[in-house]
Amino acid sequence: MPSKYKLLIEDYCAKHGVAIPPGFARNTPSRYAIIRTNLTPPKLIATTWFKTTDVLYYIEHFLKPELGDALPQSIRILDFQESEELAYTGDKRLYRVAAFPVTIPNSITTP
Repeated sequence: MPSKYKLLIEDYCAKHGVAIPPGFARNTPSRYAIIRTNLTPPKLIATTWFKTTDVLYYIEHFLKPELGDALPQSIRILDFQESEELAYTGDKRLYRVAAFPVTIPNSITTP
C-alpha cells in the first residue's frame, strides 16, 4: 500500500498541474516536498524529506548554487503533515508563509 505522503503529494500534484518525475515512485515520500515553479510545467523534486535540516541542506547545496537570487521565486516548499507552505530566506530556517488545502484521497481513508 502506498504511503500517506505519497498519496497526498501525488493528489496535490495532479490537482495543480505539477509534473512528477519517475524517481519519485522509487522513494518513500516524507512530509516535506519542493516544487520547481521555474519549470514548465512545474516539477516536483523526486526526493522528499522528514527533517527541515535535510530540506535546508538540499536548498543550500543544490538549489541555491543553481538558482542564485531567483531561488525564492523558483520553488515552493510544502509541508504535507501540517498543510503549510514554507519559505527559505537564506538564514538557515524555514518560515511558514501560508496554509494550503490538502485533500485526503479516498485510498487513505478507506481500506
